[in-house]
Amino acid sequence: MITYETYKILHIFTLLMVLGTVGAILAEGKWIAKKSFKITVGLLTFLVFVAGMGLIARLGFRHGEPFPQWIWVKMAAWAVFSFSVIMLFRVKQGRALFAVLGGLAVLTAVYAAVTKLA
Repeated sequence: MITYETYKILHIFTLLMVLGTVGAILAEGKWIAKKSFKITVGLLTFLVFVAGMGLIARLGFRHGEPFPQWIWVKMAAWAVFSFSVIMLFRVKQGRALFAVLGGLAVLTAVYAAVTKLA
């Protein structure tokens, strides 16, 4: 069984890796057009989600139990962040808007997790 701490490290590490790829996309590195880079980014965002779900399971929430509000906020933030990363690949003009949107989503998720949004 994977421990809470392992899921937490995986969650934070993969999130930092995705944020690093956002920086690479904004810097317009020559490798971002490669399919393998896009697959890696998709896999990393999926791992952020999987590690987050593992954390929820280790916190004691059971299948079928309703999630508290802060978990819904974090899942919505993950969806917005994933959308903004996809849009960074697709648009050339207005990338800063999607980078800011993704950053706000991450800040919202962190705030929700730290405060547990009663």
